[in-house]
Amino acid sequence: MRSAVFFFVFAVIAVIFSPVTAPALDSESLECLGCHDAALATDVTLQVCSEQPNCDHPLGIDYRMLSMTNHGLKSVNSLPQPIKLVYNSTIGCGTCHAPFKQNDHSILSSMRNLYPGIPDPMLVMDNRQSELCFGCHLK
Repeated sequence: MRSAVFFFVFAVIAVIFSPVTAPALDSESLECLGCHDAALATDVTLQVCSEQPNCDHPLGIDYRMLSMTNHGLKSVNSLPQPIKLVYNSTIGCGTCHAPFKQNDHSILSSMRNLYPGIPDPMLVMDNRQSELCFGCHLK
């Protein structure tokens, strides 16, 4: 019992004084990365990062805070309705991508490849002419 209490206190102190400032990834993003990690879904890989160069797109960062200092980003209140931030401030896979549904995933993926002229069904909104990208980015 004494060792369990010691471990609990140590864990709480470690969390409080952790140097990690980025929030943890949400469960939906973790589910995506369960396959899109270059091991299972090798045709579509994703480099998860915060603010590193050569990054596909940052995940798990606080968009609300970043948009206050990065003038190339729109404010949270200006984002189009389909773009959803996790916990109302964080970028996750579901911010830009349609929610994962086991039965629909392979069908939507096939549609994307078979009908390149239609809006990508795996995105929350049309990205032709970078419309989805410009939902957050000013340029």
